[in-house]
Order: sequence, then C-alpha cells, then structure tokens
Amino acid sequence: MTRALILIIACVAVPAAAGSFSAQMQVSVRVIPRTILNVDRQPTTVQITASDVARGYVDIPQIIAFRIRSNAINGYTLQFEPVNAPFSRAEIAWNGTVVVIRNESSWMIREYHRGATSGVLNVRLLLAPTARPGSYPWPIRLTAASL
Repeated sequence: MTRALILIIACVAVPAAAGSFSAQMQVSVRVIPRTILNVDRQPTTVQITASDVARGYVDIPQIIAFRIRSNAINGYTLQFEPVNAPFSRAEIAWNGTVVVIRNESSWMIREYHRGATSGVLNVRLLLAPTARPGSYPWPIRLTAASL
C-alpha cells in the first residue's frame, strides 16, 4: 500500500512541477489540381436519315449535358476523342467556343472557375461521302483534365 501511495503522490506531483515549452512550427500545404467531370446526358447512338446524308451533316442541339468541378488554378481542358466513319468530323459548341474534331484528339481550354460549372454541348456531325442512313454508335467521347 505504501508503494501505491508513493506512486500516486509522484504522479500528482510531476505535472505541478513540470515547466512549459513553446516553439514555432511552420506548415505548408500543396493542393493537388483535380478536375472532375460528370456527364449527365449523352446518347449511346445517333440516327442518320436519307435527308441527313443528302444534306451532309446532322445537327443535334443540346445533346450532351455535363457538370465539371475543378480546383486547378491554371484551368482545365475538355478533351474529345477522334471521330470515325461514317463521320468525317464533329463540331462541338459551348459558350461561344467551337472545337472541330477530326481523326485526332481535340480539346477546349477553360479558365479556372470557383465551384461547379454546368454545360450543354451543341453538336454538328459532318458525314463522310460514304455515309449511309442507319443507326450508329455515338461518336463523341468527352474527358477532362487539370492544366
């Protein structure tokens, strides 16, 4: 019991006798740029009619709806994969900017914007001379990346 009493007294006495110490600490944080794209609406196929073939293109207004959120202070890109037959190219329009997609990837550069941004893309699909009426897989693939 004496040992237990000495141990209790020692534990109580030590904090009372302890001094204080202070030091400055410097902390830095590096925010990694991140851009997140959510495609809310995009078709899986496109129908080409005989009238479309005669005209040489298909206009599809407000066909792709998306939301994008980015913390990248340098901005971000919307990237589009190349289009294939029966399409010779695609013209994508958003907020006054038009991107033409052919057989190579294309992109649209956007400035940093705090919070989320919503968008709706208008698409014109230009048909190759060999195009025929029918149902085809949707040719536009969209991704986003931080700059």
